[in-house]
Amino acid sequence: MAALQGGLKHYDFHTHIGQYWNVFYDWHDVFRALKKNGVDGAICAYLTPKFDDERVAVEFFHAVTEEWRKALAFASSIFLDVKPLLWADPLVFKAGIKIEDAFSDFDFYGIALHPRLHDWVSDRKSDLTTIIFQFAHNNKVPVFIHTGVSEEDSPYLFEPWFKQFPDVEVHLAHCKDSAPIIDLFTKYKNLFGDTAFCPTDSYGEICDAGFKNRMFFGSDFPITHFVNLNEREREKKELQPSFKELKDNYEMSLAENAILLSG
Repeated sequence: MAALQGGLKHYDFHTHIGQYWNVFYDWHDVFRALKKNGVDGAICAYLTPKFDDERVAVEFFHAVTEEWRKALAFASSIFLDVKPLLWADPLVFKAGIKIEDAFSDFDFYGIALHPRLHDWVSDRKSDLTTIIFQFAHNNKVPVFIHTGVSEEDSPYLFEPWFKQFPDVEVHLAHCKDSAPIIDLFTKYKNLFGDTAFCPTDSYGEICDAGFKNRMFFGSDFPITHFVNLNEREREKKELQPSFKELKDNYEMSLAENAILLSG
C-alpha cells in the first residue's frame, strides 16, 4: 500500500479499459478522463469476458498483454500512473500458461479474480486459487476480488485463503453488504475495500465500525458511464464529464477519506 501512495494525492483503486457489453472503452479516452479530473494514478483491469474455448481465451490473453504495453505507454505520456492487473482466467492456466509466465512476460501490478465469471472455489478449481495466493505471497503481489451480495460472489467464498495467507494484501471490490465486510475486516488485517458501487449506508457502517482507513476510493469507471446512462445518452455523453460527476459525488460524501491519500 505504501508503494502506491508515494506522494500521490488522488488515486482510483478500481478502473477498467476494454469491451463492456456493446461498448469499447478505449484506454486513450478512459485515461484522459481520469487525468483531466485530477486523478494521479489508477489501478486498472482489462475487461475480460468468460470464454468457453481454451484457444480463444489464450489468444485474448496474449492480445490483451500487447494492448497493455501500448496503453501504459500512453498513460506515461500524460503522466498518469496506471497499475495494470492480470485478470485471471482458469482456461488460460489450464492451457499451460503459468502465472509466473504471465508476470515474467509483463510487469503486472496485481491479480484480479471475478467469481461471477469464473469458478475459483469448487474442489476442482480451489487448487488453482491456492497457487495464485501462493504466488501473491511469494512475490508480494496484491489480489483484487470482485464481491457482491449473492452466493456466487460473497466475500466469504475466499475466507479459507484469507486465513491461509494472512500476509497477502487483498482488496474486496464494491463492499455492498457491510456485515460480511466488517466481519472479515475484524478477522483479517490483510483485507481492504473500495467504494465502487458501494452504497452510502454500507460505507458509513464500515467506517463507523472502525475501518475507514481500509476503504479506498474506487470508481469502477467507465462501467459507471455504461450503467448510469441509456444507449442514446451514452453515445452523446463524453467520458470526462461523466467521471467528474462521479468523482464530485464521492468527494462530497466521503470527504477526506478514500480519494485523498495522505502519502
